[in-house]
Amino acid sequence: MITVFGATGTTGAPLVDTLMAKGATVRAVTSDPFKLDALKAKGCEAVAADFTDPAALARACDGAEKIYLVTPAHLDMRQWKANVIEAAKAAGVRHIVVATGLGASPKAGLTFGKWHSETQELLKQSSLDWTFVQPTYFMQNLLWQAGNIAKDAVYYDDVGGPVAWIDARDIADVAAEALTAPGYEGKALGLTGPEALAGDDIAALLSGVTGRTVSCVSLSAEDARAGMVAGGMQDEVAGAMVELASIAPRGYLAGIETTVSEVLERPARRFADFVTENRDAFVK
Repeated sequence: MITVFGATGTTGAPLVDTLMAKGATVRAVTSDPFKLDALKAKGCEAVAADFTDPAALARACDGAEKIYLVTPAHLDMRQWKANVIEAAKAAGVRHIVVATGLGASPKAGLTFGKWHSETQELLKQSSLDWTFVQPTYFMQNLLWQAGNIAKDAVYYDDVGGPVAWIDARDIADVAAEALTAPGYEGKALGLTGPEALAGDDIAALLSGVTGRTVSCVSLSAEDARAGMVAGGMQDEVAGAMVELASIAPRGYLAGIETTVSEVLERPARRFADFVTENRDAFVK
């Protein structure tokens, strides 16, 4: 049994599909009871559990041999992950694959790196086998701007430098391998796409695919933060996001990792293909 936390999220949803295709027995966990029927329709077991509910977490972990753990970006995410790790230990789980972030380590200089590192160190000190899946920015983030791209032909660049964007489906596929194949215990898997693209590059891709000129407009750190807060993100988390983006202009988010191709024995998905697949979202 493999329990997948965040089973309706950006990486969890495709991970459930991949694991099911591999013939794994899957328990999908969501915090939203209204999403249980859709999960069950995939053929897996589905349960609702809040990260703050010890009894629900115990039920989610019961009988599981392995776990995939991801949480939303939130001030409480370190405690939420700690709660799951505690429940997993009590349930006799053997191996946890946890999604953190590229560059997470005790020496990290960024807030997110420090937060993710706390979880990594907690797992290292536990009796559990562990694998860290450490991705960079998701290509799927582009869909957050689908409305303004379709309406105004504008892509707002809130990063300000090149990023080696990764498709969340590649993260899920790598996590599936770590959960179903031997040899990934004790490994940190840094994940990026195959190329680094800046805002102008993304606007050019959108223009080519949609057949209309999409402009790239730089978004200030203040406006980016305000937009995230307006969308429901906690101010401190939005601040951490802006801090992360601030290193992009210096090229620190442009590094290419080859982990996806090495683990999956195929190339990582390209941003151009992602835009093409989602063309209808970017046009009226």
